This record gives sequence, C-alpha cells and structure tokens, in this order.
Amino acid sequence: MNRLFSAMRWEVLNQFRQNIFYAAIFVAVLWSVVLFQIPDTAIAPVLVSILFLDLSIFGFFFMAALYYLEKGDRVLEGLVVTPLRVIEYLTAKISVLTLLSVLVGAAVTLTVYSPFINWGLYVLAVIGMSVPVSLLGFVLAARYNGINEFLVPGVFFLVIMQLPLLGYLGIWDNPLLYLVPSQPGMILLEAAFASVPLWKLAYALVYLALLVVVSWRWAEQTFVRVIARQVGNG
Repeated sequence: MNRLFSAMRWEVLNQFRQNIFYAAIFVAVLWSVVLFQIPDTAIAPVLVSILFLDLSIFGFFFMAALYYLEKGDRVLEGLVVTPLRVIEYLTAKISVLTLLSVLVGAAVTLTVYSPFINWGLYVLAVIGMSVPVSLLGFVLAARYNGINEFLVPGVFFLVIMQLPLLGYLGIWDNPLLYLVPSQPGMILLEAAFASVPLWKLAYALVYLALLVVVSWRWAEQTFVRVIARQVGNG
C-alpha cells in the first residue's frame, strides 16, 4: 500500500511536470466558453455529448503520451527492476488521469449547467470511460515505437469508441452499439442528467465491470510481455 501511495504521489508530480494538469485546465476553460454560447434549452444534450467526447479522448491520448515520454527517458527500464508492481504502476497512472477527468467534467458542468445532477452516476460514468479507455491506450501505445505510429490506429479506435454518441443523439440507434466498450459510459453519463430504463443501468454496470477486469488484465500482460521483453533485449 505504501508503494502505491508513493507511486501516486510521484505520478501527480510527473503529470504536473509534463503539463497535463495545465492541459486539463485549458480543456475545462475551452469547453466552458464554447458551451456558454448554447441556449439553456439545448444545453443538456450538448453538454453530455461534449463530456462523452472529452472523456473518450482525455485518458486515451494522455496515457499514450506518458508511456512514450517514460520510454524515451528510460523510466520503464528502471521500473522493471524495482519492487513496484505492474498493477501499482498502472493504478497510479489511471487514478490520477481519472481524477483529472472527474474534475474537468465537474468544473464544466457546474460552470455552464447546474449542480443538480446525479453525481454518483456521473463519477461512475467517468470511471466507465476513463479506466478502460486509458488502459487500452496503454496497450495500443506499447505496440508502436512512437506517437506518430500510434496516431493512425489511435484515431481509428477513438472513432469506434465514439459511436454510442450517435445512438444518444438519435442519429443511428442500433443494437450493435451495445457491444462498443464505451456504451456503458454513455448510458451512465446520460443517466446522470436524465432518467434511463433500469435494464440499461444494469447492463452498463455489468458490462463496465467486465471491461475493467479485461482491460486491466490485458494492460498487465502487455507490460510484462512487451515492455519487460524489450528491456531484457536492450
């Protein structure tokens, strides 16, 4: 537990030094300014849509960026020979990125909308988007040598992840959307602002739990099989 807390403290400092905190503030201010231009009668669906888009991008790209920065600084090679476990390394990164996502979304919501939403479901929605997406960003980044190689498959992945937004807006309501990993987050985010059927909430929570377990396991295996192997061959 002490190792995890130490790793989280180091991660906060690391992300601060890499200007990720400033980027989060910039995103919050940017979306607040944009949403101030939307009429009050239309703000809810636009806000939900922007929060969904932002949450699907924030952790994914920042996780990849942190990976490449640490790879370039040879930090990962040092981690392999330290007592810090893979799960502690990933937990520290995911916790800080998820907290930033929660704060950015909450700041925008409080600024342009209202404090009267279901904050419990909102936090679950952020977790539902941030944790699996960030872990998948790590998995994908570990398969490429640099950010330039990562961008094309990364953008393709994000396009897939944003498909549930079409269902929310009534543009393309297809049962296949319930297979997309970001659909649970979309449902929980919608439920934070309006009522949704109970069966949708149940589906979202079960699918979310499955996604977190699978993506976490996949990320751990990626660290061991890809990064540790590269270090061993270095």
